[in-house]
Amino acid sequence: MNFMEKLFIAVLFCTAFILSQGNIVFALQILENQRNDSSSFVSAEGRVASTEVQIGLEDMLLRAQTLLRGHFYAEALDLLDGLDSIYPGEPRVRELTTRCLEGQTSLIPYSGSIPHVFFHSLVVDPKKAFDGDRKSRGYNAWMTTVGEFRKILARMHAQDYMLIDIGEIWEAVTDEDGNASFRKRRPLVPAGKKPFILSVDDVNYYPFMKGDGFADRLELDRHGNVAARYREGEEIRLGEYDVVPILDNFVREHPGFSYRGAKGILAVTGYEGLLGYRTQELEAPDHADRVQAATEVVNRLKKTGWRFASHGYGHLHSSRISLERLREDTARWKEEVGTLVGETEIYIFPFGEEIPYRGEKFECLKEEGFRVFCGVDSRDFLRVRKGYVRQMRRNLDGYTMLKRPERLRDLFDAEEVLDPSRPPLE
Repeated sequence: MNFMEKLFIAVLFCTAFILSQGNIVFALQILENQRNDSSSFVSAEGRVASTEVQIGLEDMLLRAQTLLRGHFYAEALDLLDGLDSIYPGEPRVRELTTRCLEGQTSLIPYSGSIPHVFFHSLVVDPKKAFDGDRKSRGYNAWMTTVGEFRKILARMHAQDYMLIDIGEIWEAVTDEDGNASFRKRRPLVPAGKKPFILSVDDVNYYPFMKGDGFADRLELDRHGNVAARYREGEEIRLGEYDVVPILDNFVREHPGFSYRGAKGILAVTGYEGLLGYRTQELEAPDHADRVQAATEVVNRLKKTGWRFASHGYGHLHSSRISLERLREDTARWKEEVGTLVGETEIYIFPFGEEIPYRGEKFECLKEEGFRVFCGVDSRDFLRVRKGYVRQMRRNLDGYTMLKRPERLRDLFDAEEVLDPSRPPLE
């Protein structure tokens, strides 16, 4: 077996290990790079063999560094072990191995409060969103601009905040009789880092927002990454026009900002489809095409660190509607949306309006498989009970930045973040 064959097998072995650990984001990235950069492994006619070998080594070292920076320590060590067998004594392999081992030992259980922050669709063009019409006050109160979101990420990164998956804050345990329950868990993070969770509400791109300076759906770009589509007159652009693609790119540039590839939770309703695809129009002649397009985006999102949550089918007031209406709403979400996004145990209450954590409504949601419930508050709050998890989320929007900036001081200085084009909030 020649060197290139050995190296290729090492890559496949590493990728298989990563997949077995559930780290599909980086595994797919490695395989994708393997395909796209095949020239690094397959010599063109007449290429010097030593140069070919060096390219392969450099590529593998770069991948190990990427895994290390994203806190995939075990996966990086597995790759480095394979390299060490091919390049015994290579000092850079030894150095990275030492850094990985140090990274593993630097992880400590975090005992402080864990903020859960959330956003809505981002304002791309403030002139259109804040134009003084009947919708502009709502946009000013509950939305964040693209510029503000970028600044928030940069400042939280500078303050050593780190994204974690919501599943890091609890663990499921099973007793001797097979009964499952939840138990609070302190997430492991590098010393000095402060974990936080992020979610986005109403990732549906409702028709009423058309022409008001927002993206209108999520698509896959020519590289297979999720991008937001934005219309400017007759021109259609794909790019970083909303939370998902902006955060995806920020984590690519700063992998240490996310613990093991975590991104956030996308809370979707169903009455206008999801992700900008009108999948609720069941009789539309192109319904199957819409479902397929939405499913492709959903699959990519799930592979790149995003989770989905129910936001109710009709975005109804959970505390006001009848039990029967809640049953119908939940069943319809499961049928039309859940079949596309897959199983989820997270329920993000519409309007942040919680219900009592007992009684028929609560049991209705639990019967449908929901165990993690999120409301809205100005303070960090987490409660893990035997049968459910409850966490409150903080809205990082115009209202909080303009009217209650003191609530954000632990995260960032609102004055440094506010978009100068944002009008006063009356």
